[in-house]
Amino acid sequence: MQPSPLGHALKRGTFHAALGLAIAAALFLCPRLAVVSVLASATVAFLCLEAVRLRLPFVNQLFHAIFAPFLRQEEENRLTGSSYFLIGCLATALIFPAPVAFLAIIFLSLGDPVATIVGIWQGHFRLWHKTVEGTIACLLACLAAGTLTAVLAETLPLSVTLLGAVTATLFQALPLRLDDNVAIPLTSATTMLALTTLI
Repeated sequence: MQPSPLGHALKRGTFHAALGLAIAAALFLCPRLAVVSVLASATVAFLCLEAVRLRLPFVNQLFHAIFAPFLRQEEENRLTGSSYFLIGCLATALIFPAPVAFLAIIFLSLGDPVATIVGIWQGHFRLWHKTVEGTIACLLACLAAGTLTAVLAETLPLSVTLLGAVTATLFQALPLRLDDNVAIPLTSATTMLALTTLI
């Protein structure tokens, strides 16, 4: 029995949120070099697995049998969202200072899944191939995460985190060729880093 679109989005979103929050927590608690090293190793290993399963049908079938609850149908013959997720997190952690990368990865981990789940659940109006309701939910999730981080962790000023949240939401909604999992953390991190130099 196939799961409902909402049930599938909840499982996939929960997996990506848990993975992203774990990466963000590691950046906050551990030396950046150690986190980047582990993340780079995990990303390379997963991309190698992707390459093997895309070349060998029996490996691909086994891969889908194991990870079916977290995969979209169109990912059968192309890279999964998890690959882009790892690439986006790795690039962000590698390029940007830890406080900026930490928050950008949180925006990706919470905003994008929330947008998808709310869009499937309550989405009625569309803009740029995304639902307006999902985009609003993404913005609220990112604003809440940014505010809590600014108040509790004191990593970045509140004004910086709020603008980062808006940027993450904008690039989640825009119909770009670049995958959301890469666009969201890189653009929001760029915005926050640029703003910190002006404050």
